[in-house]
Amino acid sequence: MADQELWTELLKQMHRRYQAVDEVFRQTKEIADALSRDDRMAAQMLLGMRQEELDRLTESKEKIYLLLECADQQERTEILNLLEGKCKASLEASFEEKKIGEIGENIRRNLEKIVALDRMISVKLAGKDSFYKQP
Repeated sequence: MADQELWTELLKQMHRRYQAVDEVFRQTKEIADALSRDDRMAAQMLLGMRQEELDRLTESKEKIYLLLECADQQERTEILNLLEGKCKASLEASFEEKKIGEIGENIRRNLEKIVALDRMISVKLAGKDSFYKQP
């Protein structure tokens, strides 16, 4: 796969990944809202729907890692840092590289918000048996 093709395909996959993360975030907020209304039935239903999106996230990650097999070790490390939002693309980077870095950063921020909401949901649903209450 040519270098430009790789970056273009990675950008497409990152867009898909961002959409899935955004949907997980939206659904997680809906679950929290349902629990704040004490509507456990709606929360359970939404948890099932959210699992489908989490499965899409896993699938998108697998596709990205397959694409990374086309890159050499140094480029793979650079790409992973962009994908995970750990760094920004250099000024002379291509459009795709810059966008991947931006999307990676947005995904990282949304995942942090999801974890915070998920912690609250878990404590509300499981109480002292919550995953987050374990030492």
